[in-house]
Amino acid sequence: MPYRNPIIPGFAPDPSIVRISDMFYLVTSSFHLFPGLPIYASRDLIAWRHIGNAIHRPTQLSLAQSGTKLNPLNDGTDETAPVTGGLYAPTIRHYNGTTYIVCTNVVYDPEKDSGDWVSGLTFQNFIVSTGDIGLGKWSDPVFFDYYGIDPDLFVDDDGRAYIAGSYWRPSPSCCISCFEIDLDTGRKLTEEKALWEGHTKVIPEGPHIYKRNGSYYLLVSEGGTHEGHCLTIARAPSIWGPYEPCNQNPILQPTATLDPSVYCHYNGHGDLVQDTQGSWWLVCLAVRRDRAGRMVLGRETFLTAVEWPEGQIWPRIQQPIPRMLWRRVPNGEHEEGISLSPPIEAVPSPFDPKMDLVWIRDPDLGRCSVSSDGRAISLLPLPTDLAQCTGESTAFVGRRQRRLDGSATADLVLSSLSGYIEDVRTGMAYYKDEHRYARITYEPAHGTLVFEVKNSAKSPAIYREKRAEVDLRRATKIQFRILYTGQFIHFMYQVEQAGERHGWNSFGLIDTLDMSSNDFTGPVIGVFMIGAGDKWCTFEDVDI
Repeated sequence: MPYRNPIIPGFAPDPSIVRISDMFYLVTSSFHLFPGLPIYASRDLIAWRHIGNAIHRPTQLSLAQSGTKLNPLNDGTDETAPVTGGLYAPTIRHYNGTTYIVCTNVVYDPEKDSGDWVSGLTFQNFIVSTGDIGLGKWSDPVFFDYYGIDPDLFVDDDGRAYIAGSYWRPSPSCCISCFEIDLDTGRKLTEEKALWEGHTKVIPEGPHIYKRNGSYYLLVSEGGTHEGHCLTIARAPSIWGPYEPCNQNPILQPTATLDPSVYCHYNGHGDLVQDTQGSWWLVCLAVRRDRAGRMVLGRETFLTAVEWPEGQIWPRIQQPIPRMLWRRVPNGEHEEGISLSPPIEAVPSPFDPKMDLVWIRDPDLGRCSVSSDGRAISLLPLPTDLAQCTGESTAFVGRRQRRLDGSATADLVLSSLSGYIEDVRTGMAYYKDEHRYARITYEPAHGTLVFEVKNSAKSPAIYREKRAEVDLRRATKIQFRILYTGQFIHFMYQVEQAGERHGWNSFGLIDTLDMSSNDFTGPVIGVFMIGAGDKWCTFEDVDI
């Protein structure tokens, strides 16, 4: 199967995969974004399409407290690691006609944060299910009691179901533990039992259990989510152990040990799948990082081949993870040729152009209207700013940035603001969380445009602001544009008067390094409206 990596670009971490008949389905973490847990489908592991979201109703669960906790790195600097709450590391599995996803909703209460890595965090572990994954209607969550993250679901040959996860007592991610569960009620049927501390014994998490030739295999991500990130594996005669580690661990090496020019960095948190021809594959997260440390799109989903023939005890993963994989494929009746997949820049849905739109935390969908083609967005203002996580909704709608190089545009219709005398603000933003964003804002009460960039996770913290008064007396629209590359993000605007536009004005330029961190999320680009009032603000020709 020829392909280019990443197979799911842009803010697509912690992938889990399942094959149902001849179709592959993949789900990733979504953290503080709604809808949550995006689901992608493919017949060949190469061309993927976004077909739905497992958390697609605000009533399923609340993301109101999925704020970002700034944890100290303890590396001799004042830099922090942004740890965002919300939906962590799902696992997708299919059993007896039903597709299940198990996941953790990490809730962060800053008032209970005493400064260590654990304080202020609580965990809501749950199961959602559907009888028809293509239909896209998922159940309400069935919650179960587990003090940890990254649950895995394994159903044995006898139909008994087990949860394995990264246990957080007495310390974060101290081991992988397991218990039997009733999938219908979430009731624990056994006590939890520790299975394995991992190879490095550093933050074992993201477990997946497989059964092959009568043995139980436990695949674990460990070493932290960045420089030391790796995959290790162990096997046992029983699901309860004892687990014998592979003598070649880590089976996916941390990229810190490799040449810094490798294409993929920080690889780990993976899931194995077997195709219809019997070949094995690994999907995992990694980042594209340049030598200066820019990781523009955050953690993405990559694919690599796995050798695991019958009679071989341990799988062997192709590594370093390649930029592209070549494979001889039939070309005509008698010849073989080399084929390569086309570049993958995005994974749009052919079914619904609005499917990949996202809101921040819990949305107030009654204060947002999107046209059927996604090209017109109207917002009613809400008081919660992008810089806040108050538990209340923010009037923002956007999309994940899927390309390293591209642009986003939106036309603000000024007549839609004519009734506002309140101090409202509206515009276009490049957003990661409440501590890290850049935006261009129009303040109609003052006739002012504002460019702002903020990153409180850096040391020293980054904050810059630029203001300019704009003559809009005969203007009908302001067109906002964000032009982005692997190195820079350029904020621009132009004014439309009597149907004519008068050229782009450069308003702000930032280095993408200012927005890069060892974090969990990736950038989202969208439009927003902050303030109070009940008059719709409209953006036309939206291309984000």
